[in-house]
Amino acid sequence: MPYIRFIYLCYYVRGVVVPLDIQCLWSGQFLAEITHRTAFGQVFQCLYEESVLPNTSPSAIAWIGSIQYALCFMPGLLSGRLFDLGYLHIPLAIASIVQVSATILVAECTKYWHFLLVQGLVTGLANGFIYDPAMPIVSHWFRKRRSTGIGIVAAGAAVGGSVVSIVVRQLLPVVGRKWTMRILGLILLVVQGVANMLVTRRLPVTNHPGGLTNPRAFKSVPYSLYVLAAFVGFLGMYTPLTFIDVSAIRTAHLSRDFSFDLVSIINAASLIGRVGGGLCSDRFGVINILAGFSCVGALSTFVWPTVKSKGGLVALSIAYGAGSGPLVGLLAAPVAHLGDTVDVGRRTGMMFTIVSIGSLIGPPISGAIYAANGGFMEVGIYAGCTIVVYVVILMLVKKSAIGTWRGKF
Repeated sequence: MPYIRFIYLCYYVRGVVVPLDIQCLWSGQFLAEITHRTAFGQVFQCLYEESVLPNTSPSAIAWIGSIQYALCFMPGLLSGRLFDLGYLHIPLAIASIVQVSATILVAECTKYWHFLLVQGLVTGLANGFIYDPAMPIVSHWFRKRRSTGIGIVAAGAAVGGSVVSIVVRQLLPVVGRKWTMRILGLILLVVQGVANMLVTRRLPVTNHPGGLTNPRAFKSVPYSLYVLAAFVGFLGMYTPLTFIDVSAIRTAHLSRDFSFDLVSIINAASLIGRVGGGLCSDRFGVINILAGFSCVGALSTFVWPTVKSKGGLVALSIAYGAGSGPLVGLLAAPVAHLGDTVDVGRRTGMMFTIVSIGSLIGPPISGAIYAANGGFMEVGIYAGCTIVVYVVILMLVKKSAIGTWRGKF
């Protein structure tokens, strides 16, 4: 990824550092995704259901990934405030060490509560202090093309998600589960080292009154509505990614290798949504793009339970990946447009903390619906409806911000 391609996107300040900063943030998103919620849904949900924890319900197993994913956002309140106060490198370094150690320790887990503690709680907290500062940093370096910058950084997560499914699929039959996790830990160590050495901020440290939170931000109707929209969106958007491999095996009767391929396809397609959505957002407005892409995600989610053929599942995976990519890839972009840049860390952190509740309860709700009905039709209806509600609230955000349903926002 040549650095020169990103220079024209950025502030013309410390020119050579800007591309390096985006490169290291891309690396940070890559490694966060390796132990991220989507990685759990791609590989570990199916692996644990089939062999590691066969006597544990799908809903209970989904709690491992949900806790991990929720904690990836929940520390946003603290990490966002620390970022605004200038504390970036020390929290990042500590979180990196914990993340690598926890990933390796997953290899030694044998019982459900082991996985819940190590892979869910500890790894999730570490991910949060790595993932959460990334978006405020982008808002420091980008102005006119801020959504493009966020999309580029978020693309690292899509690549990381593809890598983990391929690595696990290739290594499991050869070296087993324990050494697979140890190798993933070594990959994290290398990529995390790059991020720790290169990441930096541009704007000076600010100390706005109010401590960890800024309740006055919620007096802004567009900001409050957007936080609500993000919460609702995360209740259902990741349901297909969590369960598509399970549904391919159990209802479509396809091979496990093919089910892993589907998740790699979803992550590759999400690059379209993350990078393409970012590029389009700077021209047409981030809310417009989020709503448009999410409509594709909603339609794909409704259709998902009815698709049984290989070709159909591949096409569905491409559509769903492209449609769902902007929801997480551009999650923080509207926040930067709904207030001052100097306080963006705290406002982003408050949103992340609230969103974490949706990401925590969403997949277990889907798992419980599946367990109660024995199929994925009801699961697809539930998840698709949450995405539709998300799109409706996004339109209300636009109306409250610019006073019209039309126009760029």
